[in-house]
Amino acid sequence: MASFSLENLIQAVIDGNAVKVREEVKRALAAGIEPARIITDGFVAAMDVVGERFERNEIYVTDLIITARAMHTGLKELKPLMLAGKVQPVGRAIVGTVQGDIHDIGKNLLAIMLEASGFEVIDLGVNVAPSTFVEAVIKHRPDVLCLSALLSSTRKGMEETITALREAGWRDKVKVVVGGTPLNEKIAARMGADGYAPDATAAIPLIKSLIGADRKRRAVLAPATLDLFFGEGSLEDLQRAFTRMTGLHLVMVDAAGRPLTSLGGFLECSRHCHLLKENPAKAQDVTTLQGNFKEAFIYRCHAGLVEISYPLANEDGTVGAVLCGHCLLRGDPDPADLKAAVPVLSLTDLEAVCGLLSFVSGQIMQLNTVLLVNKELEDQQASFIHFLKRQHQLEQALKDAELKALQSQVNPHFLFNSLNTVARLALLEGAANTEKMVRALARLMRYSLYQVKGTVSLAEEIAAVRDYLFIQETRFSDRVRSRVEVEEAAMQARLPCMVLQPLVENAIIHGLEPKEEGGEITVSARLVGDQVRVEIRDDGVGIPPEVKKAIFDLEVRRSGKGQVSGLGIVNVYRRLQHHFGSNCALDVASMPGKGTCVQLTFPYTVD
Repeated sequence: MASFSLENLIQAVIDGNAVKVREEVKRALAAGIEPARIITDGFVAAMDVVGERFERNEIYVTDLIITARAMHTGLKELKPLMLAGKVQPVGRAIVGTVQGDIHDIGKNLLAIMLEASGFEVIDLGVNVAPSTFVEAVIKHRPDVLCLSALLSSTRKGMEETITALREAGWRDKVKVVVGGTPLNEKIAARMGADGYAPDATAAIPLIKSLIGADRKRRAVLAPATLDLFFGEGSLEDLQRAFTRMTGLHLVMVDAAGRPLTSLGGFLECSRHCHLLKENPAKAQDVTTLQGNFKEAFIYRCHAGLVEISYPLANEDGTVGAVLCGHCLLRGDPDPADLKAAVPVLSLTDLEAVCGLLSFVSGQIMQLNTVLLVNKELEDQQASFIHFLKRQHQLEQALKDAELKALQSQVNPHFLFNSLNTVARLALLEGAANTEKMVRALARLMRYSLYQVKGTVSLAEEIAAVRDYLFIQETRFSDRVRSRVEVEEAAMQARLPCMVLQPLVENAIIHGLEPKEEGGEITVSARLVGDQVRVEIRDDGVGIPPEVKKAIFDLEVRRSGKGQVSGLGIVNVYRRLQHHFGSNCALDVASMPGKGTCVQLTFPYTVD
């Protein structure tokens, strides 16, 4: 094992050679290399090199993915050993892409690299709701929650998740790290995250630093343990019984040496120390005594009396100690006055005392473990109940909102019926244009009222656009002209309701109205492979470059000037992305004074 080197494994990971990575992991295990060392000295070392190359732009995302997948192949060989407990996890991490976003390359890469770094990873996938993140945190109690997003429109999902954690009472119990293209450190800090990582390679050291992965978890005494076991009076019977049995006194201290119990007769040794001044104890180092003393530390005080310290400890460390004293060992000088006050023990007696202390210490730590677990379960239950109450409140608020929305439709419904009546009167009175105008407005209102929640066919959406264009052409006379050119093959494609009308409205109000001589708007749609491509083109005033950039940075607010406020485009994009995920696109091509073309592309579906 001493001659075996992990260099070949490191190079195989760097090269992205999955087959060789698997072979080298098997060779390392056969050579007796510990799985934990394969991870730290092999995988982590390799990814450090890969991360540095990525930062220097010597390799690209594709290379990073290939490397990560090769490393993941090796991790599969180690997974059975990790599950068997032979590799102690560095920590536990939950990863997921937030609601509204289905991109997973960065998230998957992070999950692989976290596993390679020794983390236990729970991957929630993509399009994860805030409530799902909270439920997972409560269930798995991770050290870190990693939120990923690629789209600017889904940044809000991160804020809502952090808020949901806070409302559930778990925000202070888990570190939150965010990452993705639409973020930076300032945005992450504003939304309440603990850290921001631009990519997976930068996330690993950040996460380790945040959770203190290099620091050992500190052992603690549960407050209930102090109350139940160390409370005043609760140990008095035990202390008295122990003293009657052994002649020794007990005192318990915390990790800093502060007494947890009354000192009792433990300090009485000071009255006996002067008796040993004339007859000091033998120069025997009692710490070297040979015997079955469990984990006890046996030593002499400054005057030569023997004391015993037995640790209160578990796998996380030491929380205190049980001190026992004082006595002499058989063969020590024992003045008559001292012999009556201080017991003299043989090695066999000393072993028995240490066995008793071992039992007492074990019972205390067992109780402490049970009480800590109970406290965690109580906190978890309380947080989950709080979370469920919050969910109930949100559901009730949603029902109230739906009721208000239903109530708000009463007046529009009355107006819709009134418009139909006006249209019939206009027809009877021979006002054909008025009848057409009112009918178009009534159809448009009905469409917006009753279809907004679902998807519609492109034919239905185009019909609404035609009604809207007719109304605007009537309003502006010859200043607004329109053409609608849609392939018949695309007519049955499904899309969210009311995504085209806001874009047409932007084109007319912000593109053609400011132009003195007016202009023309063209709405076209056709099939391109299995995608539907829709264009809204105008020859209006155009969009300045800085306004276009602001639109896609989601920073535009309605200003009343220029062609596009950005509000319509942003909302349309969000609705398309929510329905089609990443399998859709929106693009704006524009030049000041030359006009604008907004292009939508989405999958052709008929269900």
